[in-house]
Formats: sequence, C-alpha cells, structure tokens
Amino acid sequence: GGMSLLAIVSASDELVYETTLARVQLQGKQMVVAQLVLNAALDMVDEVMWTTKDRYLKVVDRFNDQLISAYVTAGNYRFVLLHDSRHEEGVQWFFLELHDLFVKIAMNPLYEHGKPIRSRIFHQRVLNLASKHLN
Repeated sequence: GGMSLLAIVSASDELVYETTLARVQLQGKQMVVAQLVLNAALDMVDEVMWTTKDRYLKVVDRFNDQLISAYVTAGNYRFVLLHDSRHEEGVQWFFLELHDLFVKIAMNPLYEHGKPIRSRIFHQRVLNLASKHLN
C-alpha cells in the first residue's frame, strides 16, 4: 500500500500534470506500475463520465488494495487519483479544491491548454491539499 499518484489528463488525453502524493516518493518500478494503473483507469473514467452528471466520479477502479478515484472538469479534463484513503469525503474535498486551483491555472492567459502545468506554486498547493485531505 501507500502508493499515491495524481494525474491530470486533458480532454485530448495529454498528461498535463502528474505527481506522487505519498510521504515516501515512489521509486522507479513502483512509479511505472502506478502510471500504468492510472492509464488503464482512464478507460473506466471515460465510461463512467458519460453515465452521470456528477463531476466527482468516486471510485472508478481498484488495484490490489489501492483505489482509483476520479473527477471531471467542465472542459473534460480528468483528475485521476491512485490512493489508499478510505475517507471518501476527504477525497471529494481534495478534488473540489484541486478543481479551484486548476481553474485558476486554466484561466491564466499564459497557460496553453493541453500543455504541462509547470507552476511551482500550483505544485506546492496540490501537495498541501493532499496532506490536508488525504492522510
């Protein structure tokens, strides 16, 4: 357990942001596994997102003892989180606040949609949200 990885994927499937959220950084092989798992989960996200009006899709997939939760923005950006948190509410709050952060980035005229988010401030805030809601 203990793997925690967040990916933000654009409507046209570009990975715009990815980070590990665990207190322990994922090492080589673990990271590759986590990325593969999240990638596979995107298919599930795409299936689920058309069946509901909710932005927060809850748990869309499982991997060993890990859960994969997802959230979809109005522009069909997908937030996908591999985690072992059993606090559904914490995950939901994490996504809601992440959405607020993301909207600020997306509204910045200097940000090109579908391009990687390189803002250090965004990154630091994402980590802060994770420690607030996911632990």
